[in-house]
Amino acid sequence: MTELEWLKQESGLTDDELKTYETILGDNKFKSMLKKVIDANASLTAAKAKAEGELEQFTTRYNSEFVPALRDVTQQAIDSDAKRAAAEAKLAKAKELGIVLGDEPVREAPRAPGSPDPNMVTRDDFGQFQNRQANTLMAMQDLNAEHFGLFNAPLGGTQELVNEVNRQHLLGNKGFTLKNAWEQKYNVATKRTEISAANQKKHDDEIRASALKEERERVGANPHMRRGQPSRYDRYKSTDAGTNAVKPWQSSHSSRERNTDWRNQALSKVREAQAA
Repeated sequence: MTELEWLKQESGLTDDELKTYETILGDNKFKSMLKKVIDANASLTAAKAKAEGELEQFTTRYNSEFVPALRDVTQQAIDSDAKRAAAEAKLAKAKELGIVLGDEPVREAPRAPGSPDPNMVTRDDFGQFQNRQANTLMAMQDLNAEHFGLFNAPLGGTQELVNEVNRQHLLGNKGFTLKNAWEQKYNVATKRTEISAANQKKHDDEIRASALKEERERVGANPHMRRGQPSRYDRYKSTDAGTNAVKPWQSSHSSRERNTDWRNQALSKVREAQAA
């Protein structure tokens, strides 16, 4: 469909009227105007289709999601009102029968003359409270010192430790102390094991280094040097030998020279046998 055919269809103008417009505006301007009108109409048509699609999606979601949810909330509110009304009716009946007391304040029974007031703090109560606070402060100082020794940092978050002790006491664990809370929070047992292992390793390294130093001082740092041995003559006494005897450390290192006397004696015996 051309621009002229579209304008004739949309406007209802005759061919002569269209020719008149074309003559007045010119062929190019007339066709350009028609093209802009057609494009604008197409844009409006697309926007309309998009809006209708979104409206249809919203309507479908409203009917499938929102309406059932509103119905559920409304039904729950109705059920809650019914349960509350039933509970109020039962409470009113119980009050009527005397099973449940009304809203009147409960009055305390009169105390006997001279009996102690349970709400009064006595001197003994104050003394016990003072002792507990003093013990808590001393325990906290000890924990702070021990914590610094283990972690090399001051102890923080002490209020959390106190809260944990109070919670354990409410649960029935009356023997739970500040030290237990501290050990549990900072995993003190593992830290002590690590420090003990490190100290043992340091001690072993010091012993090993001391032994190595002593060995090097004794034999020297040369790995090829022979280690010294005890002397075989450390128990030698000069009085055990004759006056002309040669001391062991003064004897010759040559076995031939050391055996000279034996050879001479053997040679003399052979000569004596030949002469006989």
